[in-house]
This record gives sequence, C-alpha cells and structure tokens, in this order.
Amino acid sequence: MKIYSHIIQTGFFLAVICYPLLISGQTYTPAKPYGETKLINDFICSEVIYPEESIRMKQEGEVVLKFIVGTDGTVSDIRIKEGVSPQIDMEAIRVFRLLQWHPAVRLGNPVTSEEEYTFKFNIKKYNRHCKQRGYEQPEYPHMPVDTSLEVYNIEQLDLVPQPIFDDKSMTLGKFITENLIYPEAAYKQDISGKVVLSFVVETHGGHSNIIIEEPVGGGCTEEALRILKLIRWFPGLKDDVAVRSRIHLSITFQLTSDNEHRVFDNNQAGAY
Repeated sequence: MKIYSHIIQTGFFLAVICYPLLISGQTYTPAKPYGETKLINDFICSEVIYPEESIRMKQEGEVVLKFIVGTDGTVSDIRIKEGVSPQIDMEAIRVFRLLQWHPAVRLGNPVTSEEEYTFKFNIKKYNRHCKQRGYEQPEYPHMPVDTSLEVYNIEQLDLVPQPIFDDKSMTLGKFITENLIYPEAAYKQDISGKVVLSFVVETHGGHSNIIIEEPVGGGCTEEALRILKLIRWFPGLKDDVAVRSRIHLSITFQLTSDNEHRVFDNNQAGAY
C-alpha cells in the first residue's frame, strides 16, 4: 500500500506530514504524532540539545528514524535509517521518544504501521532557537526525575503540576486574565467561548504533545496557545519523583463593555 506524504521544513526540524488515501475503496490514515505540526515543531525547537562535541566538529545533517506504531499508539523498534553521528543520532531518538502517537487507521479501525520521521540538525538555526528560548539546557525544578518516559494521569500523582511564577501571590487564573489579550477578530465578530487544551508537563517543567480539545474561532485558540507558552510548570510528583503527566487547561473568552479587548473573569482557567 502506498502512502503519500509531504515534507515540511520549519526551523531545524523536518516534519513528515501524511495524508489519508482512498486505496481500492479502503480509507487509510497513517499514524501521526499528537498535535498540529507547528506545535510539534515548537516543542522540538524548545527541547533539542545539540551535542557540544557535534557543534565543535560542525556536524550537521538529517537523522531519519524508522519505527513501528502499534494499534494503541505505542512506539517500538526505533532504529536509524540515516544518521549523522552517534551523538546527534542519540539526541534525535531522545527527543523523538517524548512524542505521543495516534495509530494508523484503516476503515475506522487502528492498525499497526511502520513509519519514518526526519530531523534536520543545523547549528546556526539551533543557536538562534537557543537565543529565543533563553537557555541551552533546561533547569529541573525537582530532582530526582523519572526516566521511564511514562505519562501519568493526575489521578495517579501525589502532587499535580503547578505553574511557577516569580510573584508568589500570583495564581494561574490571575496570570491569564492579566496577560491574555482578546483577539481583534474575535472582538469584531463578537466571538466568545472556552478553549480547552490538553498537554504533557515534562519533568523539566516544559510542555509537549498539545491537543486542542475545544477550539474557539477568531484567534482565541491561538491566543490560548500563546499564553500557555508563557507558563513554566513545577512537574507532577509520584513518590517524590518528578514524572511526566497530562493535564488540561481551559481559558474562557468573554467580552465586557469596559474592557472589550481583554479576557474577562477568567475563573475557568486551570489544570484539572
């Protein structure tokens, strides 16, 4: 069975985007990672740590991974199809293993599939991304950290993830209310509603695998994503070990006569 794909290059990362096909009357959708391409790319740009030795040796190029995605989205048999160097190949695999996957689907049923994913390592672009994100290697708010890569639900945690603010009196709802700007398009079209995002809080406090569970038009979804990027998290804990966990964030957009361009009474924002 042939699967057509389109390769999009953004940053120093190549995303292989696959499309559903109608083959012999059978609809087939290839496996794909959680979230939209731009969100995946943003995460990879924030996560990749270019090996120092590879930078000194000016090693650049593409790493192509082959792997199996099971019917439950579990990834296995990760291997290098095309590599750059042992250090760069290992970093590509490390970041890749943080991605969660939807399985391929044939006739509405999940099926096992073999897939490829491509990373492009470029030192100049990496340095630019480091400047934008403000660090080369992230600091961990809590040690030790779980290395199993398992993603926990909040019911399994002893302590759920919490936002980290310099101002100790700041709350998540207050932070969103003070920083979120009502999109102009939504204002002009009188659009309101609640954006619900689901994402994984990583052990270093960053976020990944964003799913837009409830979008709102007029730029509200994009604004909610912008706000999420401003927040760093204290990771969830289990047995006093920092673990990966999936949480939700809901942000309500509502217009008022005295504050037309900003979010109003954002009391539905929070992790749950």
